[in-house]
Amino acid sequence: MKGSHEILIHQNLMADSDGLTRVQDDSDLDRMRADRSLVIIPEALGLQADDRLPANRRYCRPWTAQFLAAMARAHYERFHSPLQVNSAVRTVEFQQKLLRINGNAAPAEGDTASPHLTGQAVDIAKHGLSATEIAWMRGYLLPLVQQGKIDVEEEFQQACFHISVYRRYVPAPVAPRDIAQTHRGAATVLAAAMR
Repeated sequence: MKGSHEILIHQNLMADSDGLTRVQDDSDLDRMRADRSLVIIPEALGLQADDRLPANRRYCRPWTAQFLAAMARAHYERFHSPLQVNSAVRTVEFQQKLLRINGNAAPAEGDTASPHLTGQAVDIAKHGLSATEIAWMRGYLLPLVQQGKIDVEEEFQQACFHISVYRRYVPAPVAPRDIAQTHRGAATVLAAAMR
């Protein structure tokens, strides 16, 4: 789960294959919030946003929000303490400013652009987590990486888990017609077995 140039390229390729656009500026961000392309981070008992994260950047893609809710719930059930989101969606405009003050920041454009620009990525703070909680996080995240649903870069300088969540994290809905055909098929097989 260590970050690499290849993982950053992969995160951008996945964003492109999912048809995600990069958020250019605050007006673009406002539009995407209004049309629900971006949804608010699901803050609850097991998940909180860093107080320093501006309210208009506490947003992410809907499937990323579902991932956060599931992970935070599982973590809270085990440890009875919340996870903290340090970063979520960013604008290209903000990323360009960040590059001037943080030498570790990804570019604002190109094949290694920050995945935060798409709203698919979030950073979960490691600060305040015990060694057991960090090990639990690794164990929780690794199977999802192996299934191709997320990519994770465990950052040590910024002390966070940078997680890009892909649209495939949420299974495609099954059409009612497909459900009916499946039930008819199962009923036919069952009837034949009973003869």
